[in-house]
Amino acid sequence: MLILHLLCLLITIGWLYAFFRTARAMIRKKYELHPEGPKGDEDISVSIVIPARNEEGNIKACVLSALHQDHPSVEVIVLDDASEDATPQVLEKLQQEFSSLVHEKGTGGPLPDGWFGKPWALERAQKKAKGSWLLFVDADVVLSPQAVSRCLYYAQQHQLEMVTGLGTLTMKSFWEYVLQPAIGGLILAGNSLSKVNDHNQKDHNLANGQFIMITRAAYDKIGRHGAVKDNILDDIGMARALAEHDVPYHCLHLQDIFSCRMYTSFDEIWEGWTKNLFAGLRYSWMNLVLTIIFTFVFSSLGITFLGLYFAGVVVQQAWLLWGTVLTALPISIRIVMDIRRKQNPVFAFTHPFANLIVCVLLCNSALRSTRGTVQWKGRTYKPE
Repeated sequence: MLILHLLCLLITIGWLYAFFRTARAMIRKKYELHPEGPKGDEDISVSIVIPARNEEGNIKACVLSALHQDHPSVEVIVLDDASEDATPQVLEKLQQEFSSLVHEKGTGGPLPDGWFGKPWALERAQKKAKGSWLLFVDADVVLSPQAVSRCLYYAQQHQLEMVTGLGTLTMKSFWEYVLQPAIGGLILAGNSLSKVNDHNQKDHNLANGQFIMITRAAYDKIGRHGAVKDNILDDIGMARALAEHDVPYHCLHLQDIFSCRMYTSFDEIWEGWTKNLFAGLRYSWMNLVLTIIFTFVFSSLGITFLGLYFAGVVVQQAWLLWGTVLTALPISIRIVMDIRRKQNPVFAFTHPFANLIVCVLLCNSALRSTRGTVQWKGRTYKPE
């Protein structure tokens, strides 16, 4: 029992430290960017580049938000990557209405050797861009009108070559509310923005492909998307390439700058994160085992203790006590984080169960990545 007490005490201290850091971050609002505030130099030209493949439900809102920026020097380029739905028709109607919209049509067919789908689409689309800054945006993103101008100002003030960040997750279905914040919390747990944004700590890299705003000079310097052509996590790859070339960037909290509904169902969540999670662990089985242990111990151990106690498997009161503590702490942190991210805190009570599913999802990602059976938008991806 002594070992049990010591283990649970250490976990409790860890959660209390996490609660302190979360509360401090909410008070200090460090690395947060909001629409209110000064704008960047209006003479700087910006090209918003959007890849689209079968995005008929998202593309109109995304493009309109890009076209209605308060920055005066903006062009919008959308590459339709051989969509099989109504995406081309939606874009054609928008192009007739807005002269600043450039609609490029992909030819379809097999990808070039060594290229994955999204990097290849962006590599082609950026060739049409005229701006001295490029803003790469996913087709399921909706920008605030101040997105370009505020991020441009921040970059100028901090002498940065790239600004990226974490927006608001738009969620509507039950499984989105349950799983998306749990997975997001796991990613943030392993990526402190203070370290990511410390130019001297080059091994801490984080970027979000939903929103990457980079100077043309820096983009060309790292080799454009050719530098990440075979990387499923092209955004993380770009951040690493910037660090390797000693190019400064920041990753910010951008909840008021853009929103994104990544997935709409359990199946999409399962397939989307199957594609990404093991890649995020650098295809390391050791990292996988450590991540699963961390996730289970810190998020689901408490509910496991309670289950064993109420099932009569264990009868000592210590299991009930620690089960209650280790269940309440992560739920409390999740509530605070959900409020910070402007999400429904009621679903915080699903956090212990959600992380059990995340552990299974991590294993699925590793197995399917290894077997080369990861699929997304009709394409199969296998790491080399």
